[in-house]
Amino acid sequence: MIRALAFAVLLICALPAEAEMSVASLYTLHCSGCHGADGGGTPENGIPNLKDAGHYVGIKIGREYLIQVPGLSQSTLDNRTAALLLNYVLHRFSADALPADFQPYTTEEVAQFRGDRASDAPRRRREILAELKAKGLSLPSYGSP
Repeated sequence: MIRALAFAVLLICALPAEAEMSVASLYTLHCSGCHGADGGGTPENGIPNLKDAGHYVGIKIGREYLIQVPGLSQSTLDNRTAALLLNYVLHRFSADALPADFQPYTTEEVAQFRGDRASDAPRRRREILAELKAKGLSLPSYGSP
């Protein structure tokens, strides 16, 4: 009985552990595997450099896309934590590229767009890059043809 109770207490204490992690630790766990500790990605393999992400939020499809990338949309993070992580990434790696009127992601916004996953991320990235180019901003295509 005591063992079962001790196990239950340990299990309950372990459940909210991810929610209590620092956002930097969440980045390490959920993003750095592809984008690297420095956010540089591997452009030759189609993994964008996160320093460009701030440009994406300047257009509607780009802002939504950042919520829908597979690493975020398919993660186990709750919507509030996902919004915190997105805002962290943008401010840590792409602060210089953020629009002057940037509004941080909200839990509600993440919940609204997260379900529409970017199943063809390269195609969607090409659309975003084309729209940014039409506005005078040319960014790398990251291995997209």
